[in-house]
Amino acid sequence: MATPRMSLTERWLRPARPRTQFPPYELGDPDIVGLAEARTSTVARIYHKGHEQAWDGRAILDELVAKHGGIQFPEDKKAAFARVASVLLWGELAAWSISADLALKLEDTPAKMAASSQVFDEARHFYVLRDYLWRANIDVAHLGGWSRRLLVELLETDNLLYKVVGMQLLVESTAVVMFRMIAEAKLEPVLSELLYYFERDEARHVGLGVLTLPEVLAGLSERDARRLWWFQTRMNLEMTMGGITLRHAFDQLGIDQAEMNLQGFKYHAEIVRRMRRDHGDEERAHDSRSVKGLFKISRAAQDGFQEFFFPTKPRSALQKKMFDAIVTFAETTDRWMRARQQGDSRERMG
Repeated sequence: MATPRMSLTERWLRPARPRTQFPPYELGDPDIVGLAEARTSTVARIYHKGHEQAWDGRAILDELVAKHGGIQFPEDKKAAFARVASVLLWGELAAWSISADLALKLEDTPAKMAASSQVFDEARHFYVLRDYLWRANIDVAHLGGWSRRLLVELLETDNLLYKVVGMQLLVESTAVVMFRMIAEAKLEPVLSELLYYFERDEARHVGLGVLTLPEVLAGLSERDARRLWWFQTRMNLEMTMGGITLRHAFDQLGIDQAEMNLQGFKYHAEIVRRMRRDHGDEERAHDSRSVKGLFKISRAAQDGFQEFFFPTKPRSALQKKMFDAIVTFAETTDRWMRARQQGDSRERMG
């Protein structure tokens, strides 16, 4: 009796290891491939678009430096930018590794192609941003504890659904907003123009999640949907804690963290709308199958979050006490996690 084939959702939640998966001979069967690619042809466009929009990182950086007569980053803002850039730089390295893992483990050819194009993009982003920091004489800083915790969690999970949701929908969408806001702050001409290329690539990476996730999410059991929701909730809490530790750096750079947070809410809502619209769920109930298990926050909750962390009027005594307690917790635990990681690194090297 033939063993029943696992559903797409099950294969994403519990992916097979190479010894049982490789080579996937069905990718050479024109009938099977034809059926699959008829559903996912738009995913393959991400790969082709990536080739069309590919840019030579070394050449572009050199051209921009020549155009503006060098890099003149304000001395009084270098330390603050080093802290923010650490999240971007090491986030790109993590995305490079994660997209390579997805290219290996995703089964259908278009999704593999899209993930493979992202590998090249993330590699380019990492080395170009690192080269920019070197040329600008800005320190390549270590990650804060909360930011590192989030990225390590994504790197270590074997669950493909968590990797795609965490990277494509949360980390990449946050990166799009950060790149845009930093560019608009006009800290330094070369950086502002350079980040346009980064933002365009990251927006394309979000598309892999938008196009591939609905079919997987639709097959989630209620239990797995709750687990996915909790995974995203943890990630959002980690991102919030990390953002708190960077608030002074953003202030010094003249970047409005409140506006950045609002843009993040709007971009996430647009992603969810695209997933519903592209799969016929836009007019359906709040828990439509194409976004089942995704973290969603009501407009009222968004407004409450925004007002608490970025108030438009003075906080009450209780609100101030609560906010100060959260800040103390975020900063203390961030330092503790960072010190612990540095201690582990010294122990390994010793």
